[in-house]
Amino acid sequence: MTHRTGFLLPWLTLALGLSVVWVGQAGQGYTTTIYEGQIKAVKIVKCGMQPGLCEGSIILARQGSEDTQVEVRIGTWIKRGGNFLTIEDLNIGDQVKAQTFRLPGETNPRAAILEFTRP
Repeated sequence: MTHRTGFLLPWLTLALGLSVVWVGQAGQGYTTTIYEGQIKAVKIVKCGMQPGLCEGSIILARQGSEDTQVEVRIGTWIKRGGNFLTIEDLNIGDQVKAQTFRLPGETNPRAAILEFTRP
């Protein structure tokens, strides 16, 4: 398997998975929110056999608001400029904007797209 195929497979899986979730949740009332802040902690809870197959969560310190835990699942789009990264590339102190969604019954929001707001 080429590096490109190995990198694209998780992204394609995410796209398919999210489309199934969104269609399946139509009318179910999921919520979306955007959080901006500085990463205070990164916790990786599970990894696959290849790079980029880890998932976990981050704690965002938000100015003027409470810290927020955001789940980062396999296939979450993490972008720095034009480059795509993984949860393993996140560092404490990074400034990010997380576009999230929360399904009914979930405690913490899930990141759909995580973008760096400063280089």
